Amino acid sequence: MKIVLDANLVASLFIHLPYSASSDQLMRAWRREVTEFYAPALFPAELVSVIRKMAFTKQISAQDAHLALLNCARLPIQVVVPDESLLQMSLKWAETLGQMVAYDAQYLALAERLSADFWTADQRLFRSLIQSNRSWVHWVGEIA
Repeated sequence: MKIVLDANLVASLFIHLPYSASSDQLMRAWRREVTEFYAPALFPAELVSVIRKMAFTKQISAQDAHLALLNCARLPIQVVVPDESLLQMSLKWAETLGQMVAYDAQYLALAERLSADFWTADQRLFRSLIQSNRSWVHWVGEIA
């Protein structure tokens, strides 16, 4: 099984967020199976930004931020550098979603290319895709 993970979901594995329990449950299930994890090249920068935002807003300590980043880096996530085709797919996804920027679109393009499931903690993004009836797009909130 191939899964593309977003930065918020990964961060929630090591920082307490409202959906952390669901993220933990998913990760345990995925690890019981043969699962390959992927993320687009922007993933490391987004992950650091998520963690830094939590530290900046005093939701976690600076020490906890460093520890969370260290733990996230230990996860076996293959970061994929885009080629021209993947960038074009990202641009198309951003157009489809009506987004000004193509950050979310890069995750979707990668999942589409790999025929992988995409899991996100971004409920807004998930809702924007519900009408498109893409069964490979999932929100961590689906897990109760």
